[in-house]
Amino acid sequence: MSVDAREGAEFFLNDLKKLDDPFPDLKYFRENKPVFYYEPLNQWFVFGYDDVLSLFSDPRLSADRMKGFVYAVPEGAREDLGKIASFFEKWVLMEDEPDHGHLRRFLHLGFNPEATRELIGQIQQAADELLDRVQDQGHMDASKDYGFLLPAYLLSDFMGVHKEDRDRVVQWSVDFVDFFNVLPITMENTRRLVHSATEMMNYTRDLLAERRSNPKNDFLGILAKAEAEQGGPTEDEIVGNTMLLLLAGHVAVRNLIGNVVYLLLIHPDQWANLQTDSGFLQNAIEETLRYEPPVTMIPRIALEDLELHGNTIRQGQIVQLSIASANRDETHFCNPDYFDIKRKSGKVMSFGHGPHGCLGAHLAREETHIALETLFRRMPHLRLDETSEIRWYRNAGNRGPDALPLVF
Repeated sequence: MSVDAREGAEFFLNDLKKLDDPFPDLKYFRENKPVFYYEPLNQWFVFGYDDVLSLFSDPRLSADRMKGFVYAVPEGAREDLGKIASFFEKWVLMEDEPDHGHLRRFLHLGFNPEATRELIGQIQQAADELLDRVQDQGHMDASKDYGFLLPAYLLSDFMGVHKEDRDRVVQWSVDFVDFFNVLPITMENTRRLVHSATEMMNYTRDLLAERRSNPKNDFLGILAKAEAEQGGPTEDEIVGNTMLLLLAGHVAVRNLIGNVVYLLLIHPDQWANLQTDSGFLQNAIEETLRYEPPVTMIPRIALEDLELHGNTIRQGQIVQLSIASANRDETHFCNPDYFDIKRKSGKVMSFGHGPHGCLGAHLAREETHIALETLFRRMPHLRLDETSEIRWYRNAGNRGPDALPLVF
């Protein structure tokens, strides 16, 4: 199937400048081509709310898409990536049932609501410490000084990373996120991924060895104890999923914090609503998740041929489920292109859906709420710094400010 000339021109991946605002294109496809084959990538894109919701739980689609990533890298880098790809297949988000459910149960031991409640004090302390650094200077970068460091440092502490190594985790995460979300995959991004993945695997194995000899009640310590039990997770599963949570758990939160701040400050009426009633803060977070999700799409692999709206998706093809489009589907959200923190948001899919729904969604919401409540309380006259440029971290799969200069 070839791409129609008009449809190809409309598709946002044909013009990377459109990543700043892909929503007109998403609307066009949602209404005219809700299932679209993008020939340059040999991938399908699904845009409608009901289809995305259903496919997240469809057993004909697999979460195990690492083989697809290996095939998508430049040929000269496939051998190097292949050496570590099998390790990534241990990630819970790459597993299908029954292995997914078995592994997720063990991960939940160290990543459950009770455990995250115990982190509230640490989140608050970290938020205050980061704001203390900038309080007297009257300006800050909401992303680099706050939104990026807060979840990165908190998750590193939660997992048991040594404090002096937290900045290494930050750099590793950037290399991973760029590989999995910049389309098409480049030789440079692949090499950076292989290098960072190798370093991080070795580092995490060393941490796990420390927990075996010196048990602690952190996430890695809990899993080290579970490893020794019959049927417990293997070393590769623990190492791989500790890496996954360190990597995936803070970039999305950075994006979410920055998106909330930015959207409120460019919508004075909504900012005024929040200043009048701080009880709207959680609503503001949920509306941002809908309107400007930090993760915009999640891929799956077809396990068999399937028909969808008259299209045949072939076994082995990648299917991209567009969260950003589904969250603005007019059949589920009234006036969806309007940012309204008083909206009753309904069910958004910004943390995925179904058996692979984000394990850390509760913690992500908790971190974001505390971070924003602290920021807005301590700096009530916050505004954008109009003398400095806002830079965006926007690729096919992520949306958030990389630099968000503020004055207060």
